[in-house]
Amino acid sequence: MSQSNSPLRTGGCLCGVVRYRFTGEPVAAVHCHCRDCQRVTGSGFATVFGVESEALVIEGAETLGDFALQAHTGQTVTRQFCSHCGSALFTKADNNPGLLWIKAGSLDESDWLEPTASCWTGSAAAWAPPMQDLEQYSGNPS
Repeated sequence: MSQSNSPLRTGGCLCGVVRYRFTGEPVAAVHCHCRDCQRVTGSGFATVFGVESEALVIEGAETLGDFALQAHTGQTVTRQFCSHCGSALFTKADNNPGLLWIKAGSLDESDWLEPTASCWTGSAAAWAPPMQDLEQYSGNPS
């Protein structure tokens, strides 16, 4: 589907200072069960979807805070959040240049999103197991 025919998707943080919009379809949508996503969400997993960075417009980007860490692969992962309300919003990963991963819970309307896989299933919390009807990856999907 071309971006010109795609609906406009919008979202933002809890306080409304950071807003974003994009058109086009995500390149992927997954439930990530890695320990870092568990910690950043305070839950069993993060539902995220990837979009081309150039397709995304962010208003209030100057208020985004960054937290970068080195993943076990040696690559840098940078998580971005609203510095006013603390909402986790975006993730940039060295292994996915040109993509921005967006937390699905930050969408204004998310019923259209259909995750197709669970990743980092080996670190899934016993109380939040991966959905069995999705593809399963012990690490990042290749």
